[in-house]
Amino acid sequence: MNQVIPFDQMSTLPAHFAGAGSLALNDAAEEFASVKFPVISIKGSRFHVSRDGEKTLIMRPKTKDSDPDEPATYIEVTILNIQKAKTFYEDGYVDGAAEKPDCFSNDGITPDSSVAAPQCSTCALCPQNAWGSGVNDKGEATKGKACSDVQRLAVAGHGLDDPMMLRVPPASLKNLAEMSKLLSKKNIPLNGVVTRVSFDTAASSPVMLFKPIGFLDADGFAKAQSLMNDDLVLAIVGKKNRGLGTLPATPAHIAAAKPAEVAKPAVDPEEAAKKAKADAKAKKVAAAKAAAAAAAKAVADAEKDDEPAAAPPAKATTAVATPGSLDAELDALLS
Repeated sequence: MNQVIPFDQMSTLPAHFAGAGSLALNDAAEEFASVKFPVISIKGSRFHVSRDGEKTLIMRPKTKDSDPDEPATYIEVTILNIQKAKTFYEDGYVDGAAEKPDCFSNDGITPDSSVAAPQCSTCALCPQNAWGSGVNDKGEATKGKACSDVQRLAVAGHGLDDPMMLRVPPASLKNLAEMSKLLSKKNIPLNGVVTRVSFDTAASSPVMLFKPIGFLDADGFAKAQSLMNDDLVLAIVGKKNRGLGTLPATPAHIAAAKPAEVAKPAVDPEEAAKKAKADAKAKKVAAAKAAAAAAAKAVADAEKDDEPAAAPPAKATTAVATPGSLDAELDALLS
């Protein structure tokens, strides 16, 4: 006879509910659920926070009362999670908006299952993903794509208590990747540092720069690690928390049953794929070094042959950290 266990009498999850596979219906029911979170906007090379329909300009912190009220030229955050995405807005993206795109993909292969009106069955064949399909704010055709390649970042400031979304547009993706590469070279996790996000003042439209300025302490890093799979953080980057958090213990009768062993092939496909990826990366690094050496030689030769008649007047420039200088600063932080 089937028995119903009163919901309010359950102190622990029944063993037969173990695993996330039985939550498929929950996913379907939650497709239209609205999760609200703050969004950092970079429109006009100014940082704003949009929260509950209100947009607030982030101001530069004052060190004394006499300091003028000025917009912040940078923010300092810790990256809690990150997700690549392809996003398409029928009427164009409004910077800082929290609304879902008309079509989007979290893997760059197919539209997300929650999209009501997919533009195509696959991203590769989608006309919105073709170069030249883009349109600017004036309605003029551009060389870019209507569907943008972006990174969705969940970030938080000091204390890590208020996660927000920071959307990294195509023009800023390379700068984020360069900082991550520098950290990877030194075995430093991306969510273990405080990152300063600023703007390239020489760019005509907002281009973000990323620079690590310090390490989280042990407690801060532990908190950042735990927040990686927090429901709000996962919602910010567009992931689902199915099987990512702490699952209930596997029932004993399931844990005791061991699947039959399958003979491994002579070459482990996973190892072969890792080796191929490593070889490809090594070739790219070698090619980049060769190109840099050739460029340096060309500049040296040009300077040797072309000696200016008189030195031009000095021009004010804005210092921008180069990969080399960031490398040195990271060494200083580690020492």
